[in-house]
Amino acid sequence: MSEIIHGKTIVDEYRFMENMKDSSVLNWYKEQTFFKKKTINKIPNRNELKKSLINTFNTNVSLISYQRITNNDKIFYLKNNDKTNNKELFFRNSIDHEEKLLFNPNQYLQEAIINYISPSWDGNYVAISVTLNDSEIGDILIFDVVKNVLKKEVIKNCWPSALGGIRWLSDSKSFTYEYIPIIDKTDKNYLHNIETRIHLLDKSVNTDRVIFSKKNNPEIDIKEEDFPEVSSKKQHSKYLFSNVSGASYYADYYYAPAKNINSKKIKWTKLFKREDLVKKFYVNTNDEIIFLTAKNAKNFKICKTPISNPDFTSPEVLVKEDKNSVITDFTLTSDGVFFVKTKNGIDAKLYQLNNNNETLYIETPKKAGYINVYSKNPTNSDLFIDIRGWTSNKETYKLNHQTYTFNKLELIKLTELTSNIIIEEVEIESHDGTKVPLSLIYKKGIKLNTKNRVLMTGYGAFGISSKPRVNRYLLSWINTGGIYAVAHVRGGGEKGDNWHKSGYKITKPNTWKDFIACAEYLIEKKYTSSEKLAAYGASGGGILIGRAITERPDLFSAAIVRVGVFNTLRSEFAPNGKNLAKEFGSIKDSLEFQGLLEMDAYHKVKNNVEYPAILLTGGITDSRVPVWHQGKFAAKLQNASISNKPILLSIDFKGGHGLSQKNDKKINEITNIISFALWQTGHPDYQLK
Repeated sequence: MSEIIHGKTIVDEYRFMENMKDSSVLNWYKEQTFFKKKTINKIPNRNELKKSLINTFNTNVSLISYQRITNNDKIFYLKNNDKTNNKELFFRNSIDHEEKLLFNPNQYLQEAIINYISPSWDGNYVAISVTLNDSEIGDILIFDVVKNVLKKEVIKNCWPSALGGIRWLSDSKSFTYEYIPIIDKTDKNYLHNIETRIHLLDKSVNTDRVIFSKKNNPEIDIKEEDFPEVSSKKQHSKYLFSNVSGASYYADYYYAPAKNINSKKIKWTKLFKREDLVKKFYVNTNDEIIFLTAKNAKNFKICKTPISNPDFTSPEVLVKEDKNSVITDFTLTSDGVFFVKTKNGIDAKLYQLNNNNETLYIETPKKAGYINVYSKNPTNSDLFIDIRGWTSNKETYKLNHQTYTFNKLELIKLTELTSNIIIEEVEIESHDGTKVPLSLIYKKGIKLNTKNRVLMTGYGAFGISSKPRVNRYLLSWINTGGIYAVAHVRGGGEKGDNWHKSGYKITKPNTWKDFIACAEYLIEKKYTSSEKLAAYGASGGGILIGRAITERPDLFSAAIVRVGVFNTLRSEFAPNGKNLAKEFGSIKDSLEFQGLLEMDAYHKVKNNVEYPAILLTGGITDSRVPVWHQGKFAAKLQNASISNKPILLSIDFKGGHGLSQKNDKKINEITNIISFALWQTGHPDYQLK
């Protein structure tokens, strides 16, 4: 079909593939998936790769996730169980106590998986989010830790891992959460008019009260696609905070006295607007807002203003912007403000602004690529940090505030990567002269002779940084002798708020042009050649990879994209599309329409072009990116490419975005991706006979 948008004729020959109720369309997806499986299974040594990945899962990659420490030092966390192939909820009364298994999700439903936990302030209860088939949206359960029993109430239609979480109130017997009225993706109101509700333990969920929503609060500008939230920030807070957010760090915030929580209707007072660019804030003991902002500070600054008379235009500056590093995180303790500065998204350092207004550098136990800092509350001296790097799993430490040394909180013994790994951090010049960080990870002994296989990845959206961390793709690739490269392209947050805005809406071309420049650098410096270079991305990173290969197909031997966004001109009309328009743009705006058309990889496919080998995956229950993004892109490429290289599409008819998968599905997917990349970049052990 064709249509005219802002005077331009748009031809969309595969629009019919968006109709997921059409049996012929569904059959095509099934046929494509069958062919992909048949092809991938022919790759020699695929099974041996899978066995090594299973071993990697059990040794080199962190088995602990969602670690939570309460104000009274109780610890809750999820841990992988090889036998059940699932994550289970564990608990310790303190770091020195033995762990106790609290909850196996298979006790609730056989195929259930835990994708979020939130313990109450006193640790007597823990709220658990469970879901089926990687759908992410699921149920909230409550486990009574004292009685060691799962409570009867079940809250349906919830997505706490994406919609602000579960926020316990000070009594530790009630919490706020977001309820999604419509979860049917085929309904035009899917994910619209979300409500913040309050749940009281031992009460029927039918009595849960709406305290913040478009319908409940018509006096506040809440759009149908917005995400409303209500939280208290700390246990004994005098205030409640509500916000109207979406696909952005920044939101409109309001506040009200916490004592009004049981009012029939809470009267909210405006605190700050999203244009104030407040990324994070706390309330100190003097009822002052301590906040991290990018307003007039592209690399962020930490400021202070009284909540009684807030001034977000000219606040008191506590920590000035650093021109060379980005303030990426901060927290409050009784000893002052602790904050993290990160250079280029890969070199993190810890600092303290103490109560004498002195700024101190605090040496961490090891060099950190990424630091997350958190505390119990502003009246307590306890400080915790999580440290990660390209070759080190996440480690948690507690600061001894008297000696300024750190004690490691080790819940499980992990095998460290060997010391024979090289990490190079370089900056390369992009198309417009901008310096783009590029991380290279590989084993010692690799020679720069153009023969090295490279798997290069990037993201570049929503201001999200590609933080240093050990991941399964990195390990499996470098273990086969390849180079793993991470391009920290614009659209991410590696160099602050401007870095994000320089790869956003109409400036989005910088995202894939940065990636192309990184590819050219690797070839020019003889790390690799185009025949040995594979591009990899996921989700919003589909724009990055899709446009890189449609603009410069000659640079890449292969491209692999998980659950990718490709057809941005139509993304606004997909589930959650209006929310994503806040990041990518809306076709209703003539200028943003031009930006959407330029970033639309589907519409940039040209006939009779030698495109690289392609592997695309999608999930039928995906709440974020519908499978027709991948389907339309694959269909058009299959008809356009003359390279005789495979264009494979795989749709998981029992899966979604891939964030709530069981281990076996993760391992199988990674095996397919890595074996495909090895095949197409010429590894001799993975060539079809």
